[in-house]
Amino acid sequence: MNPIANNVALVLSFFICLSFFPSLNAAPDVSKICEKLRHKDLCMSSYQESYIGRYLPDTARPEVIASIIIKIVVNNASDVSRNLKTTVLEGPKPLTPEVKAKYGICDHEVVTAMKELDKLRTAMEIRNRDAEKYNMKSAVANVENCEKELTSVEAQLPDKQQFDEVIVLKQMLENVEDLVKNLG
Repeated sequence: MNPIANNVALVLSFFICLSFFPSLNAAPDVSKICEKLRHKDLCMSSYQESYIGRYLPDTARPEVIASIIIKIVVNNASDVSRNLKTTVLEGPKPLTPEVKAKYGICDHEVVTAMKELDKLRTAMEIRNRDAEKYNMKSAVANVENCEKELTSVEAQLPDKQQFDEVIVLKQMLENVEDLVKNLG
């Protein structure tokens, strides 16, 4: 046999062996964790749509799953921030200076919330419950401020999609807030 055929046979054998061990590919039972949160369906759908948690063992500790869910929320916040910037720079129609300013403030708040979530994950790793609560409250407050800014110019928004994305981000943060409370 030539070397390429040997490598192909080896790889195929490996995948065949893996198929006999379904627990290696099983996702952790996130439904038990999501069941305790305000927005259960959002928790499940965001986790299932994400690539981040696919390869966790089904015995993953709740803290590990919580950290992954926080990372999913950070990724979502990054998408929201990018969409806010895109609307201002490349939107379908020019924005008034007031609406541009509101989008800028909102984007700043979302980026700050992402930083607070990263600090939250660090606080969770070192089990600093006071820092967890502080960072969590700060992240929620940031997104609520963003929501208020967009609400104040809602009638002038060129696209309601960004507003809806901010609301979903806020709901995801409320889930993380519940998660943190349940871990403590």
